Amino acid sequence: MTWDWAISVLGILAGLCTTGSFVPQVVKAWRDGETRAISTRMYVIISVAFVSWLGYGLVIRSWPIVIFNVLNLGLSGVILFLKLRSAPPRRKEA
Repeated sequence: MTWDWAISVLGILAGLCTTGSFVPQVVKAWRDGETRAISTRMYVIISVAFVSWLGYGLVIRSWPIVIFNVLNLGLSGVILFLKLRSAPPRRKEA
């Protein structure tokens, strides 16, 4: 008996949880326009991680990894865009 189906279900469940965890943050940031409490550094690092996972998924031809990391990268990209858009302009030092 093969466990391939169980491994696929586990991967899809993990992807749904990961992607689903970003949705409330995106909705809140989009709706409220408030991003001061969001760490830019964290979202840059997690975006690099999603690109890495995406590359890994492509190499091993795992479409659940590819699909969920494309979605995660998109959601984290929206949060980064909103964060950077609302950042106050830097003052030039004299």
